[in-house]
Amino acid sequence: MRMLVAYFSCTGYTEELALAIRAELESRGHEVVVEKIKPAVTYSWLREAARDFPRYPSIIFSLVSASWKEHHMRTYNQVEEDIQALRYPDISEFDRICVGGPKWAQMSYPVARYLQIVRGIRGKKVGTFCTVGGPPLPVFEEEFVFEPMRRLLERMGAQVVGRVCISSAYHAARLMPLFRLISRIRFHRPIADFLLESEYGKTGVKDFCTAVEQ
Repeated sequence: MRMLVAYFSCTGYTEELALAIRAELESRGHEVVVEKIKPAVTYSWLREAARDFPRYPSIIFSLVSASWKEHHMRTYNQVEEDIQALRYPDISEFDRICVGGPKWAQMSYPVARYLQIVRGIRGKKVGTFCTVGGPPLPVFEEEFVFEPMRRLLERMGAQVVGRVCISSAYHAARLMPLFRLISRIRFHRPIADFLLESEYGKTGVKDFCTAVEQ
């Protein structure tokens, strides 16, 4: 099959994951094309984060209330950001699509814009991937990025068939000591166990590629 791996990466960690996915798919005999999503203008992480500050209380409350979380997911106004011209603005020629980026408050803004403007995604099977600073917490990390992606893709007529979340062990706001503590408390494991080069990461990439190629 001919597949597209489209990704946005700030610091290079998501790019490493995207390239690992490409390598795994190519090892299985697929033709893989890569599209790097580039913002039109690069801003500081603090300026980017500030655009979501008004919704942070809602995000925090979602961690303790399932009903509020559903309300938040349904009403959250996803922030987008202009991106540079795409090499493949129409992806109808590809058999499978993989799309990913780092998790910000939810979807990273360039990925959100990409999904809104790319053409030819209706009817496609799509795999979604992301990198997070801390361990792959089911709600705060994984669900807050994958659920908005799933809802948006399904509204556009695509089907999400797989997902993978890998830790980068990096956070621009220097929250890694907190994330390391959370990893020990929640999983009884260090964050190193959730990196791309870990057994968790290698297995996650393989399982993701298996789901995508079905």
